Amino acid sequence: MIKIITVSSKKINQLTTPQLLKGGLYITWATSLLLLIATISGVQGQRYAIKTVGKDSTPSIITAQRLKDAFAGMDANVANELLVPLGQNQDAIKGYEERYQKATEKLVAAAENITYWDKERKPIETMQLGLGNYIVKIQQARDFHERGDTNAMLVAYRAAAEIMDKTLLPAADTLDEVNFTELKHTYTEQKSVAGRSLFLIIISGLGLIIVLIGFQIFLSLRMRRTLNPWFLAATAIALIFLGYTTWAILSSSKNLTLAKERAFDSMHALRQSSSLAYSANADESRYLLDPTFAPKHELAFREKANRLAKLSDGQTVQKIVAAVKQDQNVKGFTGFLADELVNIPGNFFPGEQEAALASLSTWEKYITIDQQIRQLQRMGKLQEAIALCIGNKPQQSNWAFEEFKTANQKTFDINQAVFDRAIKQGSYDLTGFEITTPVALSAIALLSLFGLLPRLKEYSP
Repeated sequence: MIKIITVSSKKINQLTTPQLLKGGLYITWATSLLLLIATISGVQGQRYAIKTVGKDSTPSIITAQRLKDAFAGMDANVANELLVPLGQNQDAIKGYEERYQKATEKLVAAAENITYWDKERKPIETMQLGLGNYIVKIQQARDFHERGDTNAMLVAYRAAAEIMDKTLLPAADTLDEVNFTELKHTYTEQKSVAGRSLFLIIISGLGLIIVLIGFQIFLSLRMRRTLNPWFLAATAIALIFLGYTTWAILSSSKNLTLAKERAFDSMHALRQSSSLAYSANADESRYLLDPTFAPKHELAFREKANRLAKLSDGQTVQKIVAAVKQDQNVKGFTGFLADELVNIPGNFFPGEQEAALASLSTWEKYITIDQQIRQLQRMGKLQEAIALCIGNKPQQSNWAFEEFKTANQKTFDINQAVFDRAIKQGSYDLTGFEITTPVALSAIALLSLFGLLPRLKEYSP
């Protein structure tokens, strides 16, 4: 190794000054080209990650969860409609139509944002076909209900419920999963790639700066020259460019992390809790509508309620609220609402903590009223149970459900606003690099050439 270095040093010493100047110029251009490639590659990789998280996957994930909201909301409203004589629950009829309109709008939105081809197209097609079949069965149930044929109405509604449970909701989950998997993969990969890209940018940038400074020293020692203004300008541009590029990529990465790990993770948990709540609300109404399968519907309600929020023995919502406000870890509390609360302590957005705790408190009210509904049904007071289930007045089930929806949506909107700002800022941080990078590095290359031309002319014959 020492022998190779010695031989190389001898060869360098044998080079003439013009040869050294030209070699140094070529090295300057080579390091400039390396910095150009590293910068453009790093910026484009970071921009792709932001696009995947902010514009491709996240909107489709949220759309999938909103589709679940719409589907389950349709089912809950139609069950409420069928619980009472024809035309007596106009709120349920209106709610069904609103949820149906929302479902069609979100299906169109999902189709317009297809990024991963058949992985997304197939579940969207399944939902489109399934929704049509569901509506047909619901209309049959309504027709039988109008005729007073309860048994035929239940048969038709059970067929519709099967389409809902085995086709529509699973297809929406598939759409969510496809996009969530891609988002998670891209984000995890880009975090690693971004670190390597920034390392290459810094190394190549420092290499260029060292070469430029080395030229200054060489010219000063070998040719007894004062500082070269051309090289000074090139060095200044290199320093400014490297500093700005490093800051821009770090800032963009920070905004991407904020968008994904803080805002989106909360948004996803909140949308999942919302869609589960809608589905559980449908199970509550099914429990009263179809006594034959009441135990099945009650079990489904409990399972979904526990996935949304499950307290361990001895825990109360009041204790959880107090612990969260003091930034304490809450052990034994699980579910999507718990995931959101875990994501808050010490790092929450203005208004987020209050809204998230309100979601938990209003959900507790809803669960308490649900227990009252089931108690009334077991006591043989079916009409009172139905009135409590479909009622919109304070301390009735639909009132409590709307309170939960409002608090949940408020929490979601707070995170959505932060997510949008972070994605927008992360994209803005990377604006124009495909133009500024070639311009800056071309300027450095030209300034280096201009700085050497007078010296090279001194050795011309």
